[in-house]
Order: sequence, then C-alpha cells, then structure tokens
Amino acid sequence: ALYKGVTPTLLGAMPYEGIKFGTVGMLERAFPKSSTGEEQGGVLSNNIIRKLVFGGAGGVSAGLLTYPNDTIRRLLQLQGSKGTTEHFDGYFDCLRKTYAKYGIERFYRGAFINIVRMAPNTAIQFGSYELLKQMSEGYF
Repeated sequence: ALYKGVTPTLLGAMPYEGIKFGTVGMLERAFPKSSTGEEQGGVLSNNIIRKLVFGGAGGVSAGLLTYPNDTIRRLLQLQGSKGTTEHFDGYFDCLRKTYAKYGIERFYRGAFINIVRMAPNTAIQFGSYELLKQMSEGYF
C-alpha cells in the first residue's frame, strides 16, 4: 500500500520535467545568444532574462501537455471521498470513463489557474539557477 497511487504521479512528473527542459533547450537553440559578446540590443541579450522567459514558456508548455494526467490523478485521489459518486478501477479506467462522460474538456478544467501558477514558478527556477551560476563563476 506504500506505493499505491504512484503511477499517475510518475506518468505526469517525468514527461513534465522532460517537456519543460526540452522546451527551454529548444528555445535556447532557436534564439541563440550573440557569440561575439556584443549586445544584441534586445531584452533577451541578458542571459538571466532569457532564462526567465524561456523557463516560463517551458513551464506553460509542460503544464498544458501534462494537465490531463493531473486531472486523472486528482479524480483517482478523490474517489470515495464525501460528495463523490464515481469509482474507477485504475488509471486507464478513469481516463476512459471520464472521457466518455464529459469529453476532452473535462481534462483541462482548471488548467488556466495552473498555468498562472506554473509560468512564474518555472521562470524563477531557471532565472535563479542562471543568476546563481553567474554569481558563483570563479569559485568552483
């Protein structure tokens, strides 16, 4: 019973992190820094600002793509609690029954507020990493 319910969490956490870091990496390749060391004149010439923007975009894309899994995880966690009537026999049963009864829209209910939370969260994560990396240059 110790690992009961870990499947939906793992099914969401691993892709979320992969999509988040993959998006940041893709944006860094799509919008490279100036290799000459000169100012590009744009707001993205500052590496910390770049990481804030790219991190926020990575969090939004990962959040949108993995949000249906979060919905399934929450539905599974809530089953049997006061006010709920549905019972699911596991992850894929929950997916099938929820889609059949409510359609695709049900999987994205509440996604907006998640994105409002996720964009600054990941922007700060990537921006502060870059800031600390710059501040510690020469020490390690």
